[in-house]
Formats: sequence, structure tokens, C-alpha cells
Amino acid sequence: MNEIALAKAQLRSKILASRVGREPATEALTGNLLELVSQLKAQSVATYLSFGAEPSTTTFISALLNNGIEVLVPKVLQDGTLSWFKWDGVSTVTSNLGMLDPDASKLTQVSVSQAELLIIPALAVDVEGNRLGRGKGFFDRELEQLGSSQVYAVCFEDEFFESLPSEAHDQIVSGVVTEVAIHELN
Repeated sequence: MNEIALAKAQLRSKILASRVGREPATEALTGNLLELVSQLKAQSVATYLSFGAEPSTTTFISALLNNGIEVLVPKVLQDGTLSWFKWDGVSTVTSNLGMLDPDASKLTQVSVSQAELLIIPALAVDVEGNRLGRGKGFFDRELEQLGSSQVYAVCFEDEFFESLPSEAHDQIVSGVVTEVAIHELN
């Protein structure tokens, strides 16, 4: 493991430990996410189904669906890529990673490129738009294929740093949304 990868792994462990038992600040985060959708006038939003101690997207997704906004959610495929589905708000299965995934047998597969806004999870983000994920590279590979798009990471305000260790394969984000603010980055 190289020096940067080691630094990222140590930071991941520290952040995951700090999230245990943390107040989720769901109402404030949801308000900021909905404000971003409104500012961008997005009618199609790709986002993640929150898992464990991640900042919750459950209320955000429900509000989008209630407002007639199309929601796309990812499923991790065996080859490490993501497949996206038009979300109905209920059709899930539990993945081999223990997360809720869209039920591919009941939902329509779509291209994430049709989304006007992509909201992705992060353990941390820095002011340059570098994002620290869980280390599997699912979203980095997706962003590399997408090219330019409105991509915002979600983390807690104290996980928004001045600088993060990054590697050549890491993809940057346009902004970060926390329970405190929407931070425009690029």
C-alpha cells in the first residue's frame, strides 16, 4: 500500500468511527439538498440509498418523489460498476454488501447521464473537490465515464476539509452538501 493509500485508509477509519452514534441532522441536510435541487431546477436526480451511518437520503428521496421529480438510484454490479434504476420509493433487495439496492426485477434500468444532478456519498470532501469514499471506487469509475455533470457529494460539515490525500484515479465533485451549507467548489 502506498503512502497516499495508507493515509486515506487511516482517515476512513477515523471518520467511520466518529460517525458511530452521531446525530444524523436529517432535517437540515434534507433542506439543503432540496435547496440545491431547486437552485438547479433539476427534474431528474440520481442519488444513493443511504446506508449505516451515512448522512441519510431517505427523507430527501421521499420529498423528491412527492414533488414529481424523477429519482435514479444505483445498484452495485459484480464487476464493480453501477447500474441505475428509476426509483419507485419501495422496491428494494438487500445486497451482498448488506445495503438496500433497487430491485432490478421490478424497476426500469436507465442511464445515469439523463440525471441533471448527481448526489453521491462521501466520508470527506476538500475545498478542491477531492472526495474520500469508502475505497471501492464505485463512484470514481462512474464519474470518470460521465465526464462533466453536476455532481455533489454529501458528508457532515466537520468532514469538509481544507485538503485530503488524493490519487490520480480520484474524481472531483462540483460541490458538497452538509447539514450546515451547500458548498460550491468547481
